[in-house]
Amino acid sequence: MAGKILIVDDNPNVLRLLNISLSKAPAGYEIIEAENGEVAFDIANKEKPDLIISDIMMPQMDGIELCWMIRENSKIPLVPFIFLTSFEDAEMEIRGFRAGADEYLNKPIDRKELLQRVEDLLARTKNLKDMGDKSDKQKGFSGNLNELSIVELVQMLNLNKKTGILEIKSAVKGNIYLKDGQLFAAETNDKKGEQAVYDLVSENVGTFNFQITDYDSERNIENSTMNVIMEACRIMDEKQHDKEV
Repeated sequence: MAGKILIVDDNPNVLRLLNISLSKAPAGYEIIEAENGEVAFDIANKEKPDLIISDIMMPQMDGIELCWMIRENSKIPLVPFIFLTSFEDAEMEIRGFRAGADEYLNKPIDRKELLQRVEDLLARTKNLKDMGDKSDKQKGFSGNLNELSIVELVQMLNLNKKTGILEIKSAVKGNIYLKDGQLFAAETNDKKGEQAVYDLVSENVGTFNFQITDYDSERNIENSTMNVIMEACRIMDEKQHDKEV
């Protein structure tokens, strides 16, 4: 079944071009349009799209606020989110990623790049869903960090209220403990708590294994799961930005 995509932009010409590019793709995506963030938020909760593509600069509710609202207050907090921007601004990009964006695309949009990003994000989301379903049947799952990031895994486990241990084997080795989907504790060889999480989420080469199980571990993460995730994203974004400068 083709994915349902919500496109958001206050410029009707951009909406028209996006609609044509996506609806004529071989996958045959179903397209829904919104002219600003407020309308888009209502539509997202009603239609539950598989992916959202939004401009940043819009009246009433801009793209960054929309992304934050989707992540914090919607029925689809894990939906993939792509930002469109007509200028390159590293600070704006970091703000977008902190709000929960998955990708950025610069205007004018290259159709080939757009379709590739959409295809990749939808495939990644399906992979996450399959893992969630598999964990219910098999009491766990495993995979490679180059396919799914630790942040994505924690978000998925949080949404599905899982209790268990996420074991990471990479340059940094460690465990993340979750209880009813909430971050409870974490440890590496030399770090504990939130600092251990921040070290682990930076790894994108290695393997992970999650087991649904009870455990005996002392709590060392006191901050909320969402705050830890957002701080982890900020640290990752700044590291990536430093590499590109």
